[in-house]
Amino acid sequence: MRIPLLAAAMLTALALSTTAFAQAEDAVIVVYGTDKCPAQFTCERRPEGERYRIPKELRSPITITPQNQSWAARANDTLSAGASTGIGSCSAVGAGGWSGCWAQQMRDAKRQRQTDAEDSRGQP
Repeated sequence: MRIPLLAAAMLTALALSTTAFAQAEDAVIVVYGTDKCPAQFTCERRPEGERYRIPKELRSPITITPQNQSWAARANDTLSAGASTGIGSCSAVGAGGWSGCWAQQMRDAKRQRQTDAEDSRGQP
């Protein structure tokens, strides 16, 4: 009874090792600059300046959809919805609502200066 189990285990190990060997032979590795390509591999050569950079295939811009947005960002959106009261809000409602009025006035003044500067550049 032990011999068939041993034989099955050996055949499984043999199958796994040949699969791994076949995958190793078909592997394509990336070499940079003037590095030598190992004989058992197929190599793709890239410039030396790309050695420590994220590969171009992975540099695509990330778009954050609701499906891959973190729970913390979703919770923050939920918590801040309609929450323009309290500290830093420039509101008469809640403790410290007045504290955000100065910051709001400064943002408005900066926006007005930028608008005025754009208008003055456009006129002769």
